[in-house]
Amino acid sequence: MPVANGDGRKPLDPFECVLCLVHGRLQRVAGDLMLEARVLARIAQLVAEWPSRTDVFVRSYEYLESLLGGVDLYADRKRRLNEAGLSVARRLPLGEMSSAEISGLMASANGVDISMPGYRPDDSRVFKRLGDQPYWLGLGHSEFERLLAAAETLVLVLDNAGEAAVDIAAARELAERAGAELVLVARERPYEVDVTLQEAAALADVLAPEARLIGTGGRLPVFHPRASSEARSLLRGHGKLVLVKGIANLEAFMDYPWSVSGGARAVFLLRAKCTPLARLFDVALAEPVVVSDNWVRERLKEGS
Repeated sequence: MPVANGDGRKPLDPFECVLCLVHGRLQRVAGDLMLEARVLARIAQLVAEWPSRTDVFVRSYEYLESLLGGVDLYADRKRRLNEAGLSVARRLPLGEMSSAEISGLMASANGVDISMPGYRPDDSRVFKRLGDQPYWLGLGHSEFERLLAAAETLVLVLDNAGEAAVDIAAARELAERAGAELVLVARERPYEVDVTLQEAAALADVLAPEARLIGTGGRLPVFHPRASSEARSLLRGHGKLVLVKGIANLEAFMDYPWSVSGGARAVFLLRAKCTPLARLFDVALAEPVVVSDNWVRERLKEGS
């Protein structure tokens, strides 16, 4: 298990997490041995330094993008996913669902991703399992309802394209029930298939025009100390409920668990799409989970 002191947190699994990193980066240059060698050399350097899991994954992606011309490597795929997600989001019967059921829907929507060892997403079927029931860890339905009722600001930290449309529609419904301001947070520059701030704004124009949008200042997730101060301020203070999507955002919180503070609470909504996370949560691969920030912190303490 990792330590809980921020920078330098070791991988959840020393072999599988590095394998996942290599798998994720090489799939874009497979077949070009020179590019493969350059990417592997950069990964080796980053792994040897290991500033944090977040830095290693983000900086390796940034290097890959620079090798391939500095363009958004997944722009076309994200466009198709957002179009499909928008179509699905418009048809969701959110008004007929409890708030806890809506949060479970958001967790089950986390099927989008790049390919990783043991998990290869099928974009044509990614919205077919929205009814999967999540495992709840560290809180139950009633506590989630209480957290939502106490929220003055509902912050949604977005993850992948496509599912972002479902998440925005769902978060708008939750914010309206709580009478809370809705704030959407996204990376400003491309990272894998994560929705960017600009892409999220286009979805919000349709699904939640009253929402406020805040960028992280670059590719880094909101929990990173070098993310924008405006975005990080959303993680602090009473009356803040932060709904967090996806693996990378969870891992960033695990790198910097003190980033959510001052009475704010966070709830993580994702599928356990890699075996180290499936073991951490004690669920089958790709099962959806709803996890409290306190549960994650306790697991970090157990491994320190």
